[in-house]
Amino acid sequence: LLKKEITTARLVELYLARIKAYNGTCVSEPEGILGPVSTIARAGQINALSTLNLRPAARAKWGFDARKSRSLTDDADTAASMPDALETAAAQDRELARTGRLVGPLHGMVMAIKDQYDTFDMRTTSGADAQYANDRPPDDATFVRRLRDAGAIILAKANLAEYAVDGARSSFGGTFCNPYDTEREPGMSSAGSATAVAANLVTCAIGEETGVSIRWPAAVNSLVGLAPTQELVSRDGMMGAGLNMRPGPICRNVQDAARILDVIAGYDPKDEMTALAVGRTLPKPYAAFASAQRL
Repeated sequence: LLKKEITTARLVELYLARIKAYNGTCVSEPEGILGPVSTIARAGQINALSTLNLRPAARAKWGFDARKSRSLTDDADTAASMPDALETAAAQDRELARTGRLVGPLHGMVMAIKDQYDTFDMRTTSGADAQYANDRPPDDATFVRRLRDAGAIILAKANLAEYAVDGARSSFGGTFCNPYDTEREPGMSSAGSATAVAANLVTCAIGEETGVSIRWPAAVNSLVGLAPTQELVSRDGMMGAGLNMRPGPICRNVQDAARILDVIAGYDPKDEMTALAVGRTLPKPYAAFASAQRL
């Protein structure tokens, strides 16, 4: 980006091209999304992302069906206060051209968020195919807002095991698959986040750990997943936030995961448990410790 070899908008387009190529249905479901399914060997699809952050015209131009709409209750979707991923990328390009500087430490990092977390511009139903009067939350989860403020581009909501239970299926997004072997287990409820990263549909994603819901998908998809201690990252804006649930990054390498943790970690008055981390965090950024010599 700084060398002007690519623009942020072009980067988002390249990810959209991969999503178009590989995010289709990966199982046989003759009776539809809620009926019995059977695996397909070498399906070539993974169905990792359930919702795309595109306005209707952009979504139609790219050939994504209406079920991928960022809202099913706002057909017009014209609010200027809710730019989509392409508009956000274009704004970053304009700012970089104007100042010669990146807008933040995560400028141009294209991300997916597990659909368990609030995004003010995209439907948030935890994988449920429910009828809402308004399927958008009033605001972002705290860590989502921190990601955006740091320059991350939220491109999609990741499919999940509905309401974060075990398995690899939701009533809204359907069944999702492991990109290394589409007949094998992709992981726990955060597997949509992990498989999207493994197939390079996004740079990184956010998952949620209850038991091993970040670590297992990271392991079986050859990724780096980090389940933070509970007081480190705010759980504000999480559906079903329980006593042992916490958000964390899933990336392709240690350094990217550390960079995201640097942005999302820290005190949040909306989650009183994060007060326990005050005065106990590291004196240097996490990314400073992510060197080849150390890990």
